[in-house]
Amino acid sequence: MATATASAPRVVRPRGRLGTRLALILLPLVLVPLVLMGGAAYLRTRAILEAQARSELTAISKAQLEAVREWARRREAQMQLGVQRPDLAPSLNQAVTAGAALAPQTQLALRQGLAGLIKPGDETLFSEMALVRASDGEILASTSADLEGKVLSAVPAGQVPTDRLATTAVYNDSLLAPGNVAVLTSLPLAPSGSAVPSVLLLGVNRGLRLGGLMESIQRLWQIQGEYRVERGEQYLAVLPNVRLLLPRYSVDPVAEAGSDRPIFSLAPAIVSGSYAMTEPDSKQNVIGGYQWADEIGLGVALEVPASDVFAQLGSLAPFTVGLIVFAAMVCLVIVLIATDRLLRPLGQLTEFADRISRGEWGQHVPEGGDDEIGALAASFNRMADDLSGLYGSLEARVAERTQQVRTAAEVARAVTSTPNLDDLLRRAVELIRDRFGYYHVTIFLLDDEGARAVVRESTGEVGQLLKARGHSLPVGSPSIIGWVTANNQGRIATDVARDPIHLKNELLPETRSEAAVPLQVSGRVFGALDVQSKESNAFSAEALEVLQALADQLSTAIQNAQLAQDSAVAAERARLLSDVTSQFGGLMDVERVLETAANTLHRVLGQPEITIMLGPEVGPAVGGGDGELWAAAQGGRE
Repeated sequence: MATATASAPRVVRPRGRLGTRLALILLPLVLVPLVLMGGAAYLRTRAILEAQARSELTAISKAQLEAVREWARRREAQMQLGVQRPDLAPSLNQAVTAGAALAPQTQLALRQGLAGLIKPGDETLFSEMALVRASDGEILASTSADLEGKVLSAVPAGQVPTDRLATTAVYNDSLLAPGNVAVLTSLPLAPSGSAVPSVLLLGVNRGLRLGGLMESIQRLWQIQGEYRVERGEQYLAVLPNVRLLLPRYSVDPVAEAGSDRPIFSLAPAIVSGSYAMTEPDSKQNVIGGYQWADEIGLGVALEVPASDVFAQLGSLAPFTVGLIVFAAMVCLVIVLIATDRLLRPLGQLTEFADRISRGEWGQHVPEGGDDEIGALAASFNRMADDLSGLYGSLEARVAERTQQVRTAAEVARAVTSTPNLDDLLRRAVELIRDRFGYYHVTIFLLDDEGARAVVRESTGEVGQLLKARGHSLPVGSPSIIGWVTANNQGRIATDVARDPIHLKNELLPETRSEAAVPLQVSGRVFGALDVQSKESNAFSAEALEVLQALADQLSTAIQNAQLAQDSAVAAERARLLSDVTSQFGGLMDVERVLETAANTLHRVLGQPEITIMLGPEVGPAVGGGDGELWAAAQGGRE
């Protein structure tokens, strides 16, 4: 009965379950990229902030170092002008000329004159002034009388230049700045008519004077950029490892020796730079920038806490977390609502994808909707168009390569159909030249010893001349053919003028590029195929592969032709032997046998004279001398 055999109803699964499954599947796919993007944004922002901080710190330190240089230049200029002052010049000339201990009157005059150099106007430029003997560093005169007669160790130690006007930073000088830093401005003075200075005019800056310099730098930092001194630390660096710091609310700088700041490992080789480090005492991460003045022997550095630089990142983390939570909720709602609408057009999209997979590029999905499905349909259609274009491009490339291979195959078929070796070689070079459009084509075959590659066939009049001359190249010689036959590998000379092993042929002056491949069978090289072009870079790796494939087929054809030729020679010899022996049938007389053999060989071999002689052991002599039997045939070549 029909009612009894009715099929069971199709089971329909609840749509809500599918929506939940899709939500659970898609939610991680959304969350994971968001987390990764949030982390990447955090790291990128951190890198940008650090790069900005490094750049700004380096720029600020550069401005501060220029201020230090200007400070030093002002003092050097004052010393150059000061030596010409009327109250100093006479006594200074006496000291320069004497170069030894000074008379009390001269020493007093110098002391008073030097005092005028310390403060030429409203500004105090030096802490002390002194006149020092260049040979041993003894202080001849000084604004501080207690220094006179003592030795300034920095001079004989070479820390203070004696050949030029210079400003130099020294640390822990026992006389001027024990345990601290002093900046010395030195002016060498030589007697009239001498190039060797006898004394040094020395300006000393230490203590409050250096504190004033560092205060001026501090004020300059405060008005430039975001990073202020009170948020970090500024110091002057003196080699090998001394930091000169100006404590807060103090005007007297303090030297700190034994510092391991990166500036001391970077400078003076790198005069400008930045660094990141961890403060040894506080374990705080800092970012610094510095500039180094090698002519003074000190640098300016500024460091700020990394926490100040990255303070803006604190607001990024809550925003990123909120964005991830919000995106997750939106994704869940969208998936649940859109599941029903997504299920209906899936069959159409599946059918479209199936047709595309079968190569039906003209198929398109209707783009009736303006929602996500419509956008997806439009994307599918664009994808189909792009794939169609890509497929067409690939087909064109394949067609081009196929054409090359087909041309090579056509040449190979035409060549292999020629049984005669000479005709085969001649046809091969002409076909390769004509079909591929080469300038010149040559086939080299090795001689019997395998030591030289000899021109066996070549194109054009030049080729005939090369064959007539017996042109050959030694295997392994510095030439393209020598290299190819020795290494059993193809080689390209994209520009023969620059190729180290190309051997120029004066008969082929228009050659600009050359390629050669070996002729070989089972790894045994017996020749080479050489092609030349009038254009540079005419041969590519793909072209070399095609030539090698053609050469492999040509090698087989040559081997077959040689074998056929050898077989033909052997067959001809066998036929000749059969013809000769067939003439002997029915002949019983020895003389007739010999005469018939001589005439037959004369006719077949075409020799002008054939003579057959038997020894006396055969029997009684017939028709000849005593004890011998002979027969002869004479005549011209038939």
